[in-house]
Amino acid sequence: MKKITLLLFVFCATHVFSQDMKTLKSSAKKDAQAACDATIKEDFKTLLTYTHPNILNAAGGADVMEEYLKTTFSQMKAGGFAYEIAETKSVSNIVKEQGEYRCYVENYNVMKMSGKRIISTSYMLGFYNETAKKWTFVEAKEMKDTGSIIAYFPDFKTSLKIPENTMEMTEIKE
Repeated sequence: MKKITLLLFVFCATHVFSQDMKTLKSSAKKDAQAACDATIKEDFKTLLTYTHPNILNAAGGADVMEEYLKTTFSQMKAGGFAYEIAETKSVSNIVKEQGEYRCYVENYNVMKMSGKRIISTSYMLGFYNETAKKWTFVEAKEMKDTGSIIAYFPDFKTSLKIPENTMEMTEIKE
């Protein structure tokens, strides 16, 4: 009887864990897409709610970062830059390391600028805030040893093998 009880417990625990991982993965995709949608709409207040707090703190707060994004996007638009597509394609497996859930998400972006179309695949590293039940993200390539933001994450280590970004540029023929 003890063996049967143990087997049932293990089965139930595994099933619940599996369901939790599916839920986390689904919420990571939903939150990453919300960040993409906010980027397209230039809704920087919303976008910054999906930005990891370490980045906001390093920038001097959400208000400072929002003004920076407004200025940057305004300058880019003046130069002919426009987003056409920003969408989340997939989410990696969720891992729990250093006391938090993490994943990476694959984003597909299409932009145009100066008569060229830029098609890119980029990756964001996601961190799950269990209290807020929300994912926040950072640009994954910047979390590598040579990245510009890794310094804002002391003792950061991950087992996730994040792919390299890709980019292709073509002439727009209209």
